[in-house]
Amino acid sequence: MNVKTPTKLLSCVALLSVAGLSPAVNAANFPYNYFEVRVPLSPGGIGAAFSQQIHQNAHVIVEAESHFEDDWVLGGGFGFNAPVNQFTDITGQVKLLSIKNEDNDKALGRVSSELNLGLSAWILPYLETGGKVGVISAHDDLSLMSLHARFHTSDAFSMGAEWRITGIENHILAFSVRYPF
Repeated sequence: MNVKTPTKLLSCVALLSVAGLSPAVNAANFPYNYFEVRVPLSPGGIGAAFSQQIHQNAHVIVEAESHFEDDWVLGGGFGFNAPVNQFTDITGQVKLLSIKNEDNDKALGRVSSELNLGLSAWILPYLETGGKVGVISAHDDLSLMSLHARFHTSDAFSMGAEWRITGIENHILAFSVRYPF
């Protein structure tokens, strides 16, 4: 197989992963209806996300984040979720992005796209962990990799931490509070 771009490689991994899912498991293990507030550190900032399921295994997502330095990352798109087993979901998203920073200083930012594939798993009754890999297609392709942990204190509230290893900015730690509905 002659795979030349990260987008083609990620697409092949997604298809192979979905093909191996167990047909006996048919419900999501995690809530995909939520509102989230994020605080990225170094540099500081604030962000928000909203996700709404439109099908048992599909959802729409809208995100916004800024460091208050005439910058932003706005995104919106579709996601999928599929259970691998009773403790694990495979996820993915396809989003259209507007990125404005010192590299992309047009009035409306640079329009880009994102494709990612992730995995979330319960490792304890109230502790979710996971990660995602992907690609952001802007002027140059950017690889995307992150790890996360989320403590679900109740059905109405959870706290999370995410380490964005690579992406638009590298090595960013972000904390979040999620309100499922």
